Amino acid sequence: MPDTEVAIDLRGVTVRQGRQLLLDSVDLALGTGHACAVVGSNGSGKTALLRVVAALRRPTAGQVRVGGWDALSHPDQVRRLIGYVPDETGLADRLTPLEHLRMVAAQHGLGRADRRAAAESMLELVDLVDYSRAYVGTLSRGQRRRLALAMALVHDPPIILLDEPMVGVDEVGRGELQSVLLELRSMEKTLLIASQSQADIADVCDVVAPLVDGHLQNRVAHQAIVFTWIEVVGDPEPARRALRERPGIDDVRQDGCFLTFRGPETPEERARVAEWLIAQDVHLSGFGVTGIPAGGEHT
Repeated sequence: MPDTEVAIDLRGVTVRQGRQLLLDSVDLALGTGHACAVVGSNGSGKTALLRVVAALRRPTAGQVRVGGWDALSHPDQVRRLIGYVPDETGLADRLTPLEHLRMVAAQHGLGRADRRAAAESMLELVDLVDYSRAYVGTLSRGQRRRLALAMALVHDPPIILLDEPMVGVDEVGRGELQSVLLELRSMEKTLLIASQSQADIADVCDVVAPLVDGHLQNRVAHQAIVFTWIEVVGDPEPARRALRERPGIDDVRQDGCFLTFRGPETPEERARVAEWLIAQDVHLSGFGVTGIPAGGEHT
C-alpha cells in the first residue's frame, strides 16, 4: 500500500509548451491534511502545476507522487484521489445544481440511492440547499464556484485542487467560499490552491509558495487560524458567558448576534459544543467555521 503521509510530492518537475518553459524544476512536498497556496500572476505556471498534480498533464521531466502513487505510471489511481476545480467550471446554465451533482456522481459509479444522498450532502456542505432546483444560469459567481467545488467533492476525495477560486467573486461570496474551505480543512482534506492574491486565501492555508515565471520560491509558513462562529436568537449574553466558562475555548468575541471563538478543531467537536449550548437554553440559528473573528474586544 502506498505511503500517504505526504499527499503531494513533486521533485524536479519541468513542463515545456513548445519553446515556453511553464515550470522549471519545481519541488513541492505537502503533507496530508495541510493546505498550500501557490501564488503567482497570470502566466506564472499555476494552472500547469495543478494539472500535473491532477494527472491531467505529463511533465516534460521530474517525478510526481500523489497519495503515494506515481502519477506518471498510475494516473487513474491518482485521479480517484483528486477533486479538481478548474478556473473555468463549464457549468450548464439550463441544469440545476442537483442535476449537476447527480450527473457527476453517476460518472463516478455511484448507484441511484447513493447519487441522491451524495448530492444532498454536498448541497448542504456548500450551503446551496435552497438553490438545488434553480437553474445554474441564475446563480451568482460565488454560488457557481461553490457548486463546482461540490461537484469535485462528490466522490469524497482526500485531495482538493482549486484554480483561482476567488476570482470574480464578491465580498459575500468570498466569505461563504472561505467558510467551506475551512470546513474542508477541519475534515483533514489536503488543499492545493492556485491564486493571484495571497490575501484571498491567507486564512485558509498554512503554507504559501510563490510561483514566479515557472520557479517555485521558498515556501513561507502561514498558520491558519480557524474560528467557530454561532448565530444566536435573542440575547447573546448567556452564550458568551457559557463559552467563557467552558474549558478548551478561548478568544470569545461578539458582534451583535454573532459570536466567534477558538477551541473546537473537528466538525464532531463543534457539534458537541452546539449541543451543549442548546442544553444551556441558548437558541442557535446557525454555526460553522470562519477565518475572520467577530468584531469587538475578545473576552
